[in-house]
Amino acid sequence: MKLTLTILFLLLALGSNPVTAQYFGQNKPSYEQFDFELYKTPHFDIYHYFDSPERVNQLAGLAEKWYYYHQQVLIDTFDTRNPLIIYSNHADFQQTNTIHSRIEVGTGGVTEGMKRRVVLPVTFSHHQTDHVLGHELVHAFQYHILTKDVEISLAAINNIPLWMIEGMAEFLSLGSVNSQTALWMRDALIHDQFPTLKQMTMSYRYSPYRYGHAFWAFISYKYGEQYIPRLFKAAAATGYEQAIGDVLMLSTDSLSILWKETLAAHLLKTVNDSTFSIIGKPLISKKNGGRYNLNPSLSPDGKYIVFLSERYLYDIDLFMADTHNGEVISRIYTATSHDEIDALNFIETSGSWSPDSRFFAFIAFKKGQSECFVFDVKKKAIVKEIKIEDVDEISWPAWSPSGEFIAFAGLNEGVSDIYVYNRQSRQVENLTQNRYSCMQPAWTPDSKAIVYVTDQPVVTQSQQTNVYYNIGLLNINTGTNVILRTFDDAKNLNPIVPQGGEKILFLSDRDGRRNLYAINLKSNELFQVTDYPTGIIGMTEYSPALSVAGDTLCYSMLWDGQFKIYQTTLSYIKRNVKPVYQHQFQPTASRLMPYSSIPSQVETNLYFNRRPLKQPIDSFYTDHIEPKFKLDYLGNASVGVMTGRFGTGMAGSVEAMFSDILGQNMLYTAISINGEIYDFGGHVAYVNKKNRIKFGAGLSHIPYRSGSYSYESDTLPDGDVLQTLNYTFRRTYEDKVSLFTFLPVNKTRRIELGVAYAIYNYRIEKIKDINNYSSIYSGKKERLPAPPGFGTAIVDAAFVIDNAKMGLASPVEGKRLRIQMEKYLHKLDMHTLLIDYRRYFFLKPYSLAFRIYHYGRYGSDADSDRLNQLFLGSPWFVRGYDLGDFYGDETIDPSTISMNQLIGSRMLVTNLEWRIPFTGPKEIAWIRSQFLFSEMAFFLDGGLSWNKDSYPTWSLSTTSSRKRIPVFSAGLAYRINLFGAMVIEPFYAFPFHQNRIKAGEFGINIFAGW
Repeated sequence: MKLTLTILFLLLALGSNPVTAQYFGQNKPSYEQFDFELYKTPHFDIYHYFDSPERVNQLAGLAEKWYYYHQQVLIDTFDTRNPLIIYSNHADFQQTNTIHSRIEVGTGGVTEGMKRRVVLPVTFSHHQTDHVLGHELVHAFQYHILTKDVEISLAAINNIPLWMIEGMAEFLSLGSVNSQTALWMRDALIHDQFPTLKQMTMSYRYSPYRYGHAFWAFISYKYGEQYIPRLFKAAAATGYEQAIGDVLMLSTDSLSILWKETLAAHLLKTVNDSTFSIIGKPLISKKNGGRYNLNPSLSPDGKYIVFLSERYLYDIDLFMADTHNGEVISRIYTATSHDEIDALNFIETSGSWSPDSRFFAFIAFKKGQSECFVFDVKKKAIVKEIKIEDVDEISWPAWSPSGEFIAFAGLNEGVSDIYVYNRQSRQVENLTQNRYSCMQPAWTPDSKAIVYVTDQPVVTQSQQTNVYYNIGLLNINTGTNVILRTFDDAKNLNPIVPQGGEKILFLSDRDGRRNLYAINLKSNELFQVTDYPTGIIGMTEYSPALSVAGDTLCYSMLWDGQFKIYQTTLSYIKRNVKPVYQHQFQPTASRLMPYSSIPSQVETNLYFNRRPLKQPIDSFYTDHIEPKFKLDYLGNASVGVMTGRFGTGMAGSVEAMFSDILGQNMLYTAISINGEIYDFGGHVAYVNKKNRIKFGAGLSHIPYRSGSYSYESDTLPDGDVLQTLNYTFRRTYEDKVSLFTFLPVNKTRRIELGVAYAIYNYRIEKIKDINNYSSIYSGKKERLPAPPGFGTAIVDAAFVIDNAKMGLASPVEGKRLRIQMEKYLHKLDMHTLLIDYRRYFFLKPYSLAFRIYHYGRYGSDADSDRLNQLFLGSPWFVRGYDLGDFYGDETIDPSTISMNQLIGSRMLVTNLEWRIPFTGPKEIAWIRSQFLFSEMAFFLDGGLSWNKDSYPTWSLSTTSSRKRIPVFSAGLAYRINLFGAMVIEPFYAFPFHQNRIKAGEFGINIFAGW
């Protein structure tokens, strides 16, 4: 389970699950080796590498607290300790081996099902870490409930919609008071965009976290928290629609209406149409950006604004625009142009301008560390990288107005402080050095002080049990640190100091919404600037949403389901300022439901910050790690026997993956049969992923089956010659033992090396006198002599580049390159060369794709009959030639070609496609669809194949079997993405050869687009 932004990552997930030793695919970052230790509590095995025993004990206490909370509501008890793997920062978390897929920047934590491993990093604030831990442990309970119930299985998780799963985790870890979810709900209600439960299930547009959170708050309010586990288990058993009917005695439509009416009656009662006219004009919106336009950062001269957006649909990039008209000038960062960077840190940080508006500094991950990259606006290039040593992670850069310093929030051992980097001396100083969370620094105009956010209380505040943040004022010359009193118990965030330095602007949810406030530094008076029912907010509560330059103010706001960036002036907003005299937090508007007479265990626990009974001292202790293999994945299990007019056959497969608790050692096994009894295959592989250089070993038995048509001539007694069409089955059995290693250089590049010994054996059969398609399956087979088996050693090496962005069913932007060589050491004098280069150009919303591919066998045995010949007419290379009635003999009929023209030991292929998103999200596709993702492609394929007995000629026609000509095809393909599991591509191709266009041929590919 992921705590992340769903709207974008649903698209990204369609093509981003890299696996070891794949042909293409991006790598998981892998730079560090972590020396984990094991710390045991009554209910958890905590794997960590912190140096601070105090920090480990704090995290252990938080885990036990959440177990205590969730156990009371879900009425479930762990029978064994639950694994909990904690990283000290997000860059390390991205390198985890426990989760095989890549970890995106927006992922706060992951819980996997088979072992119930909870994996997460600590964050810049204690509250964030506490919340993510509480959220993920709900998922651990969910998995445990499913696995221990004899009438349900772990696979039943697929019956439960994501909003039910993630919403429950949010509700049990946040309760019913949350201004972020409340403003999302208000926005949907005000604009009449509130979804039904069916729409939430079918559409990616509705955040499962926010809407799911509100749903479970409603269930708790209306029926009581005892219905949470009942409804969850019922949904797992029968699906959510029947579960709602069985448990709540309502239809989903009726429950949707009741939920919406209850929310509207509560959340809209404080909304007055006369109080929330939007201040300023939209500068960046869907017209010139995307649906998510975030983290505004104004240049000091007020001419430019840098912001984050999914303007190019498939990823979040960093853009620069003109503040006068909103015109986008350039794309500062995208993963395809800066593939040396592992990821842009876009969730809770933006960037900062140099005082001369020449440079822009932003944070990104590279080689396992978060670094500050400096972009030169004039050169349009990154000109410097700032690496802060001895700090686990940095965020929220702030360039001083004097230009001398850059301030950061820095994270070490789970504690965040404010650091200052001196650009001349390159020295780093920790300015806060306390146990409190310190983040979001911003300079005063005179560069003498820094304002920042902290959870340190002011003198008049008690140690509140609820979450709150105050604003600190730190004088960097004297070291004086003052915590300002703004609003008690509220989240007072994103402070900035406008020109003059007399006031601090900041955002607060003090009245249950998210508005702009100001505090006068001389009088300590508080003022409210905006009065919105939704709020000024970014992707998360902690994302920067304000920026000021001179008299210009920009802010991001959720409105009508979109994040827009508005522009106004400080002079104008003064007209709306009104004093605020109350310091107390007023939670009414941030409650998702009215106060209820039904007792709430969740609310009681969260409000009083209750703890479990004091544990015995010896129940928390350090132990040694035992690397036991356990099942990670079991899938693709099937078995069957086929019979029919095309003959009989067998089919079945099963694959399983095992690993130790930290995922450092992995064992993969698979068996499969497809066809006849001797078409059995199996594979077992071991991979050690502990170090940066991965290595492994494999043992396999693989049957390769191929077939070809041929004409044979028989002389009849009367002297006539009879030509018959025959079909030859050829099976090559490969038994191989291999050793391999690979080095992920970074996210987009890797080096692969391998050595193997393989034994090859053959079986050849022929069916004579083919007169219809079914004869291939039902005809009588004649066993033919086969080449003798042999063994050979093989050495291989490959270099891979892949920075491509995936679209609906194929890549849409970036490039891919694979260069691979193999050398056969004995019994076979041969080496091979593979070059596969692909380039993708995104032309919103379409893409142009190009590929050039060469594979060749070289050496005296390159054309040996012990090897299967390469077939250019495979649908993966040149479509339209797999089957066809145009095959003949070019030496007799120059309008035909023989299949030999497409068979050889070397081939050269080129492909060109114009890709059109056909069905899918309305921002992308021609036809809007909430669940069917597909694309159309107009294609042009071309290729040439040859061997030692022939040679390529660049002519479009031939009458010689030795002269090999290029063949072409053009047509239309339609790719259907089956929920990310596979892509099916039916196509209709018109072959072109011998200077003639042939009749169209239908075919199918079962691959994602190249």
